[in-house]
Amino acid sequence: MVVSSARFRRALLSCAALLTAPVFAETVTLTELPVPAGYSVAGVANIATDGTVVGVVWPDGLVVRWVPGADPEILGGGLTFTLENVMPLISRDASVIATTGWFSDGSDKHAMPEIWQGGTDWAAVSGLTLGNASPYGISADGHTLAGGAFPVDGRDGAPQQIPWIWTETDGQVALGMMQNTVWGEAWAVGDDRHTAAGFFEAPSGDLTRYGALWTDGVPSWILDGDGENVGQAIGCNSDCSIIVGAGRDAASTQAWRWTQATGVEFLGEVEGASPDAMYYAFESSEDGSAIVGSYYTIDPMLGAVNRGFLWTARDGMQDMVTYLANHGIDYGDGFSDLVVCAVTPDGRSLLINGANADYLRQRAVVHIEADEAIFADGFDVVPI
Repeated sequence: MVVSSARFRRALLSCAALLTAPVFAETVTLTELPVPAGYSVAGVANIATDGTVVGVVWPDGLVVRWVPGADPEILGGGLTFTLENVMPLISRDASVIATTGWFSDGSDKHAMPEIWQGGTDWAAVSGLTLGNASPYGISADGHTLAGGAFPVDGRDGAPQQIPWIWTETDGQVALGMMQNTVWGEAWAVGDDRHTAAGFFEAPSGDLTRYGALWTDGVPSWILDGDGENVGQAIGCNSDCSIIVGAGRDAASTQAWRWTQATGVEFLGEVEGASPDAMYYAFESSEDGSAIVGSYYTIDPMLGAVNRGFLWTARDGMQDMVTYLANHGIDYGDGFSDLVVCAVTPDGRSLLINGANADYLRQRAVVHIEADEAIFADGFDVVPI
């Protein structure tokens, strides 16, 4: 067969492109976080840019902080319920820590957002206008909280839960409710306060969480390319131009990423996972190229369990235990629970909250360092 010179040149160019394609390598390490002195159980929830981690010790429910290179510190807190893997919250620069506290008005106790003041001191936020309230999200700069609250007159009637944002300047501001919904919560908010994300539940006993965003307090649904509702929105980057969230129900189980530029992208499934597994994306890197979370499935031995995942734009959806094993780290295999609940803005530090086979809480930070790209011809990149 005779190959024309033009086709031959194209074939050579294709081969050259293949031979010089970069192979990306990375070094992965894992650092386990110790339990604070005097306690046997602690869980983690969030991580700041510098690697500072916040979580909770049990059974007291006090907030604990792990600063890199230092012993864990008990910071106190309001001794109220904590939504595991979500609270307490921390700003990116680690200067603001928030959770829910119990405060008495003389006749009863009420749940209110509280902010750490230093030491073991906490203070309820001012300017609250709604009933019992909990914060589920904090802006990257720490200036804005987002959450859900009962109406001032309690749970009767509709709505039963109202989404809100809070700043020190404006106090608590209720966000709009979608028509025919009874429950709404905001779980993420941008630094500019103009955009928030969360979910609504419809009436008539439907507990499905439908993802939503608010622009200057006005709500709208987050819809996929077919115009269908996605599941709950859980996290966003600093300006909420990238939002991540969970599967909706049995008909739409995949976690997703939404961007202003491209809309909704589903993140796929872990290879070998149960086809009915439900996926939850908790947080993304600032550019949305790395997303962490968990998938919920039924283990024949353990029953209902969480398994962690890491999704990257380059490699797609990966089970966390498998990812670690592929990098020579034996961690999490046989755990009764494992969630990757947070990631730093650069996508290089991942926070694991888990429980071993004996159901004892385990905590770890996974560090990912990119090595120099090696080209497929075996030569390192040489700067010109």
